[in-house]
Amino acid sequence: MSAEKSDLDGFDLHLLELLQRDSRQAASVLAETVGLSAPACYRRIRRLREIGAIEGEVAVVKPRTLGWNLSVIVTVMLDREDGPTIRELMAKIVDHPQVVDCTNVTGEIDLIVRMVARDMEHYDDAVIELFANDERVRSFKTFVVIREAHSAPTSLR
Repeated sequence: MSAEKSDLDGFDLHLLELLQRDSRQAASVLAETVGLSAPACYRRIRRLREIGAIEGEVAVVKPRTLGWNLSVIVTVMLDREDGPTIRELMAKIVDHPQVVDCTNVTGEIDLIVRMVARDMEHYDDAVIELFANDERVRSFKTFVVIREAHSAPTSLR
């Protein structure tokens, strides 16, 4: 079952905003913040998980604390842009431990891949494996990230 925004009311949207900021908050604290009873809040959160509005809850780890000091963005152009090729290549890419995410985009490039590595040699080994040796890849370019800024959770209301 999937959620449509019209299926979600103001309480649901407020809960989702709060959970984006800190998914560890107790239902009782969330309930007080949004103006519901704790049991009603818990039922809504469970329903939001069931309908797919909440896909999961994860710990966000800073790569640098693990010695992954290099962050890069790779743009990839493919030889063929058919659906099966893109899906297969994206599955291969996101399965690699250095890949943060992979996005299929419109325009001159086909994929944008965010990666982390311990150093340039570690990165180079990964791109040879992922892109240079793959006949489906026409070309790729690497952009080394100098500084990052992250946005606040998306406003849902």
